[in-house]
Amino acid sequence: MITTIDLNYSNNIFPLLSENIIEAVKNNISEWKKVLLFLNRRWEAHSIVCKNCSYQVKCDFCDIWMTIHKYPKPLLICHHCNAEKNIPMECPKCSSTNLINIWTWVQKIEENLKKTFNDTIITRLDSDKIHKEWILIDEIRNSQIIIATESINTISIDNLGLVCFLLLELEFLIPEYNIEEQVYDNITYNMKRGSEIMIQTYIPDSNFIKLIQEWNFKDFVTQSMNERKEFNYPPYKELVYIWVRSKSKEKMKDMIIKLYNKLEINNISSNTIFYDKELFMKRNNEFHQKIVVKWDNLKEFLSCVKYEVFRNKEINLEWK
Repeated sequence: MITTIDLNYSNNIFPLLSENIIEAVKNNISEWKKVLLFLNRRWEAHSIVCKNCSYQVKCDFCDIWMTIHKYPKPLLICHHCNAEKNIPMECPKCSSTNLINIWTWVQKIEENLKKTFNDTIITRLDSDKIHKEWILIDEIRNSQIIIATESINTISIDNLGLVCFLLLELEFLIPEYNIEEQVYDNITYNMKRGSEIMIQTYIPDSNFIKLIQEWNFKDFVTQSMNERKEFNYPPYKELVYIWVRSKSKEKMKDMIIKLYNKLEINNISSNTIFYDKELFMKRNNEFHQKIVVKWDNLKEFLSCVKYEVFRNKEINLEWK
């Protein structure tokens, strides 16, 4: 059974903890069943949804959600191709000004739940806690409420009565072309646990949610393949991330500009190349930046970049 909760009209005791969710959690605890609250984001994330027509601000080139960035100026940015849009004052679809900025984080949900269920054993399971704090099986077994990210799917939970997806659309902020497929797979996986499913969302009329409620895998696959064809994703084109990393930001910029220019020189009109510009990441004291390439012919692409990739250990290919 799947229950969809429209957050546009729900009464929320705390952000993303509606009265429906709180009541369902109480009922399951009273029956000595466990509850899994699923939220696939560890930290804060921002995007925009229209409360009137459920319009989602997506990238025109990638069909994935755009994320709000406040610096150096407020913009919507696609984390896949780095396309930018101004933050709209009204909905591009229905012209409503009833836009909502969605955000949350797992740790805040845990804090608010402890205020409501102060005598209940609550465990938070995200990748940070699993890998750094080494959660014990006994801790999971003794917990009544479990707050989790996608890492929970590697752990077996007995006597699970309720699974709640606290904000479905937040899952789509992950910059991957197949993110809807990952979310669909995650929901159906939890459905197969035999538990009641509750989905909270600001976009209850979206086609994705309708397909989930109907468990209509055939139509979902058809829709996904049509979108892949429209936006030139696999299997219709090869998709490769070219990652460049260096402890020196200037050296990294120089390498990626030279590589990008070489790809452009050898490019034909049907190929697509996105360049990250000033969107950097820093991991393990190294700067990271990527080029996203959609190429018709894999052999042709490899012949174009093989010298740089095999000569330079600071350049890596990631196939999608």
